Amino acid sequence: MALLAYVSFLAAGLVLNWGALIAGSRQSMPPAPLTAVTYFIMGLLAAVNAQIVIANLDAVSWETADEMSAPLLIGVLVVGAGAGAIGWFAAGGAHGVPVDVPLAAASASSGDWSGSASNGWVAFGATLPVLLVVFVDPIWTILMVAIAIVMIAFSSVRVDAEEQGVTINIGPFGWPRSHIPMEEINGAAAFDVKPMAYGGWGYRMRSGVRAFIIRSGSAIRIERSQGPDTLVTVDDAAVGAASIGALARR
Repeated sequence: MALLAYVSFLAAGLVLNWGALIAGSRQSMPPAPLTAVTYFIMGLLAAVNAQIVIANLDAVSWETADEMSAPLLIGVLVVGAGAGAIGWFAAGGAHGVPVDVPLAAASASSGDWSGSASNGWVAFGATLPVLLVVFVDPIWTILMVAIAIVMIAFSSVRVDAEEQGVTINIGPFGWPRSHIPMEEINGAAAFDVKPMAYGGWGYRMRSGVRAFIIRSGSAIRIERSQGPDTLVTVDDAAVGAASIGALARR
């Protein structure tokens, strides 16, 4: 019963989190409220996971672990509220943060172009779920490993532009992968972006754009003739945007 309750809570939290992101992107919700809502939900999930780990430390099995008490429930809510507040202020509060600040134009490279970006902090954070495996029942191992894999996947990105189109390879193994045919590209531009303006790191959705946010800083926004634009954070974005634009005009 405890396992079913935990899985149900985790699933509900993820559904609410993604629901908030989708609703916010469709309604062009300001960055701060959207970030506060998603971080509040993720704070709740993190606090509940921590409580479960602590409850299982001295238990023979998860079936004999202590249930969540009223003080712990209040603590979980406080952590969630704190995470939401951090998200609100990190995203600029009522003033918001600048989104897609244009970068100075650069000359296009000759021929094809490739660029990459990485975030060592995200890769380091991926080790934490793995370390928790030794403290929990083996049944949670799959969940912990899955979290680590997702974090590693969004710790780096590589962008390849050629005559056939632009390919975005996520993670050290190049998967998941997104390909944009060149005939669907109207142009590209370079911007300076803030992760919190999109609700954080990872794959993000906002009105009219789908973003691969690995880190803050330079990014390429690809204007598409079909569907929302694509934005990806990458080093040397100004040259990359110019190169993609030159390839699209051929």
